Amino acid sequence: MIMIRGCSFPLDRYYHADYNVWVQPGANGVVTLGATSYGAALAVEFFAFTPKAIGTKVDVGRAVGVLELSKTVVSVRAPVAGVVLEVNTAAVAKPEIIGADPYGTGWLVRLTAPWNETIANCLLSEATLAPAFEAEMALENFQGPLAI
Repeated sequence: MIMIRGCSFPLDRYYHADYNVWVQPGANGVVTLGATSYGAALAVEFFAFTPKAIGTKVDVGRAVGVLELSKTVVSVRAPVAGVVLEVNTAAVAKPEIIGADPYGTGWLVRLTAPWNETIANCLLSEATLAPAFEAEMALENFQGPLAI
């Protein structure tokens, strides 16, 4: 686990700093996608999560769903191409779990996506994670999560 300005980043997954998402490759070409703790800290409060329908083909950089936050609506973009295999119905029913447990029960979707070293090398992992998110946080003047 790496901590950056009070936000946690487990080392068992890959990250995209611009999209504020993580992906974790699993068995049989299934990839789980969720929001980072930094993204959750920026959002502060989640009001709704509307995922794409199961079976929807998603290209790199395209939305797998939409999050309604306190003052805005944001697209959750995928850093990998794939097909929506499963949506987290618990996050749809209780979107606050996205912020409360972004790396556990607050995951967003699962995609069937071929995983290989080329994909892994395009995402952030242990060696590149801290500098990239530190730069993003500096741009936002982010000092750390707000205590609620």
